[in-house]
Amino acid sequence: MSGRRALAGALDLRSFILRSQVLGLYRDALRAARQAPLESRAELRQQVRNEFETFRHERDPQAIRFFLSDGLQKLKDLKGMLSQMG
Repeated sequence: MSGRRALAGALDLRSFILRSQVLGLYRDALRAARQAPLESRAELRQQVRNEFETFRHERDPQAIRFFLSDGLQKLKDLKGMLSQMG
């Protein structure tokens, strides 16, 4: 019986790939937050967590791809801003 439950909760390949992309984005965003000035790091880290938490239970692959694309753009903008700061 426990094997059936494990299979019921298993992700298909597309969902698995999307999940790994989202987790990678999360890790990259937290790494980027480490580059922020000391006085704003904690706030930026919390902002990243809040963004991901807001959509944590989303299951629609199309919506997830949209949020992933949006998040990648935001991360690119953040990295650009942080590199300009020095």
